[in-house]
Amino acid sequence: MNIAMRLPSFEFDEKILEQGAEISRRLNQLRMEKFPPDAAKTLRSFSMAEVAHYLGVSQNNLKRLHLEGKGPLPEQIPSGRRSYTAQQMLELRHFLDQHGRTEVKKYVPHRKSGDKLQVVAVVNFKGGSGKTTTAAHLAQHLALTGHRVLAIDLDPQASLSALHGFQPELDNNLSLYEAIRY
Repeated sequence: MNIAMRLPSFEFDEKILEQGAEISRRLNQLRMEKFPPDAAKTLRSFSMAEVAHYLGVSQNNLKRLHLEGKGPLPEQIPSGRRSYTAQQMLELRHFLDQHGRTEVKKYVPHRKSGDKLQVVAVVNFKGGSGKTTTAAHLAQHLALTGHRVLAIDLDPQASLSALHGFQPELDNNLSLYEAIRY
């Protein structure tokens, strides 16, 4: 018995491209709805206790600096609580490093002359083992404690990029591929 199979009237690759375009359009729509006005994730503000922890100073020291008009001006809500942005934390770091009472400059932990660049790779050849989550948390913690961080997402799924507010299928920036193909 010979049964002739009819091929669909559309090209399979065209259908995949159409579906991919529709998924990208809907992702962009969700991004616009979730993160108005510019469709970008923003980092939250940090409480005085968190800032004191990350800077390695007491809350009283931060309050004193604020009352003396030194350093960046924190946002203050009606209840009187103060909060700082990550950029303000960096400004405070530099202020304390320049005007702090201690001779040991510990607030801006950059390399000293002769120190080598430190590379940390989060690697495991098993899927679903928390590599991206670990890398994201490590990068964010190191950045909040004053270290300069470059996080490179080599995963084709781009989950680390997405966690930091980038959507490669929507952002028209070049990828690492363009940098290494030459």
